[in-house]
Amino acid sequence: MASEGPLWLAALEAIGGVAALRVAWTQPKRSRAGNGLGWGLIALAGVVGALAAGAWGVAIAALAGMGAAFALLSVAAFGSPRIGAPASNRRVGMLPEAGEPLALARRGLTFALTVLIATGSALCVAVALRGVAELVGTSEANSNVTALFAMPLAWAGLVYVVLMTPRRRTQLHILGLAALPALPVVFIGKIA
Repeated sequence: MASEGPLWLAALEAIGGVAALRVAWTQPKRSRAGNGLGWGLIALAGVVGALAAGAWGVAIAALAGMGAAFALLSVAAFGSPRIGAPASNRRVGMLPEAGEPLALARRGLTFALTVLIATGSALCVAVALRGVAELVGTSEANSNVTALFAMPLAWAGLVYVVLMTPRRRTQLHILGLAALPALPVVFIGKIA
């Protein structure tokens, strides 16, 4: 295990990066130098870990950084003063306040857009990528893996964009445009 030294260095860089970010974020005004130092150390930890042991080294560096972040945030959570005001029962607009209408139709439409329709659009993106992969000569197994990899990523991206878009018409346009790339693949017939 000649690579233990660089792994320790990667872990220490990740811990130092998290500590630098914590110090920078506790200042009254955010420090660009502190933020740059923190993120730079974290990036350097990933590079050193990758050079030392590939994906395993990146994982070791990430675990060290996450452990440091957990420790620092735990200390901050236990040390923060208690607030005397009671918390609201409202959870991100999920429950209406007393006297507000339930708006079940609006909530149901949001669910349908983000779960059902966005899933279909993400599937269209995955089918399009699979077709493109087959057209460029990738094996069938690699084409399938590309589609399986792309679908959850496309779905997450679409859901984010749809939820951040205030108008329903624009949300539907976004989902419709995301489904368009699958049409040429379906017409060419390059899907199994």
